[in-house]
Amino acid sequence: MKLIVGLGNPGAEYTITRHNIGFLVLEEFARVNNIKFKTSKRFNALIGECPIGKEKAFLAMPQAFMNLSGHSVRPILNWLKIGSHDMFVIMDDIALPFGAIRIRPKGSSGGHNGLNSIIDSISTQEFPRMRIGILGRKKIKDLSGYVLGKFTKAEQKNLPEILDSAAQACECWIGQGVNAAMNKFNKYGG
Repeated sequence: MKLIVGLGNPGAEYTITRHNIGFLVLEEFARVNNIKFKTSKRFNALIGECPIGKEKAFLAMPQAFMNLSGHSVRPILNWLKIGSHDMFVIMDDIALPFGAIRIRPKGSSGGHNGLNSIIDSISTQEFPRMRIGILGRKKIKDLSGYVLGKFTKAEQKNLPEILDSAAQACECWIGQGVNAAMNKFNKYGG
């Protein structure tokens, strides 16, 4: 069993915002693999599952705000009876150029509130994650406004290709592991 967690904020006003790229990737992965999401009150998350190759994949989009994501993740890990190494977390990264993908087997939160919440809730940084770059310009005066802002038209044009690559990276991680996913999908650029 593998768990993939996409991070974002619930609510229609956040749907196509930079901070919700984790949700967008998971939605693309679900679309490609014909996975339907359902609301889970138990986990306060949208969840879905299906076989991917020889593995079973469990998808989760926590429905608390980003900084409370761990409140959904810990009960899911406990319920699935899997370790953190079988969880893949997808999130935005303001330090990476727009569209860049960076997969790592573990690491700090890098100041990401959703990642901080998960690390605090499960008491470890030892889990694979995929950061997707959202930095589209050189200087940002209002960081919060930028990450919570909608993608520009130019960014939206490139979004399908980025989401497709990220969804493929999820599938690669499930079937071949984090090193293979890093080797195939880590890229810097836009």
